[in-house]
Amino acid sequence: MKGLSDTSPDAMRVLIDCYRRMTPARRWKLMGDEYKFARSLHTCGVRSRNPQATDGDVLREWVRFKLGQGPWSPHLRFDMQGQPIENQETIRFVIGVLETEGIGYAVGGSLASSIHGVMRYTDDADLTVEPFPGKEAAFVSRFDPKEYYVDIRAVRDAIQQKSSFKIIRLSIAFKVDIFIRKERAFDQSMWQRRAKVATPDLIDFITPEDVILLKLEWYRIGEEISERQWNDVIGVMRVRKGQLDESYLDHWATELGVGDLLVRAREDAVIPG
Repeated sequence: MKGLSDTSPDAMRVLIDCYRRMTPARRWKLMGDEYKFARSLHTCGVRSRNPQATDGDVLREWVRFKLGQGPWSPHLRFDMQGQPIENQETIRFVIGVLETEGIGYAVGGSLASSIHGVMRYTDDADLTVEPFPGKEAAFVSRFDPKEYYVDIRAVRDAIQQKSSFKIIRLSIAFKVDIFIRKERAFDQSMWQRRAKVATPDLIDFITPEDVILLKLEWYRIGEEISERQWNDVIGVMRVRKGQLDESYLDHWATELGVGDLLVRAREDAVIPG
């Protein structure tokens, strides 16, 4: 699935080389900068339409634009004082709660593909966590309901069903999706292989191989139409070329039923010329 691109093969090689040289801490900072840039563009848009818009008006528009209506709507607050905590600080806070409660975790999704491959803007975070039955109330109690939306019923259901629940930082409309680790063999393998990355804090991330496999699986589940998922896979494969455990990829791609997608991804990851 080769998508349209305005980047020449030579320019692409230069970009990939830049990503290969970039430290995780540098990537982490740039991802935060991208989020702030998106916020600033949104602010300019609101004020171009309404020059009289206050900071509160801008914040209200951002939250409603990112979240829309949902069970969190009655909890939204727009009278925050000072600067809101930004996305990466929110991620670190959630991880801190998990660590305090002794709950293992691993960062995945677009954050992991940005750390291991080509960076892109994201307005949410995906974390896989080990099941924590009996700790639901203690976990939820660490999130101030004036600042965060976390539904304890959703937490309990996710743990029981091995599904997911959401944590939303209300003041900035930033969402953290928490996926409860499944018991299938692949998820156990992914869990054992997770590794700490200096961002500059030491944070547990899933490995590049597991990013590729999970995103190929999500791509298939999504009827193979998500260019973002596909491009994330290609980005990791290009940046990590020569460093990936190809036999591991072959084995689990077959087990997950995405072996044909892995073949296509390897083809698309080759830069022409």
